[in-house]
Amino acid sequence: MMIEFKPDIKDNIVVYNAFEDNRNTGRVLLTVEKTKAVLVNIQAVDDETAEGLIRSALNAAANRDGYSCVYQPEEFRNVAAMLGFRNENGVLVGEIPFLLTGSCCGCSKNCQ
Repeated sequence: MMIEFKPDIKDNIVVYNAFEDNRNTGRVLLTVEKTKAVLVNIQAVDDETAEGLIRSALNAAANRDGYSCVYQPEEFRNVAAMLGFRNENGVLVGEIPFLLTGSCCGCSKNCQ
């Protein structure tokens, strides 16, 4: 089975929906304002789908001059941490180019 991510992008609002076997399995909403992106909402059936949605939204933000991103949802914070979002005073933040390079566990070691 293959997961398909379909964009619905209007101006500074990025929405991706995930589909598996024609069934909607997730959705992410991200906004971009100048170089700052905010991942506002995510729903997904599992961590793998959530990761794909987050990466898709971050890539779209980067294509719209987004450089940094704030992760607001309470859901899938483990996935956000694995991608490299870090906690700064209770807020998960990251630089999009580094978040998109991937990480084994979100640590600062260069494992790759």
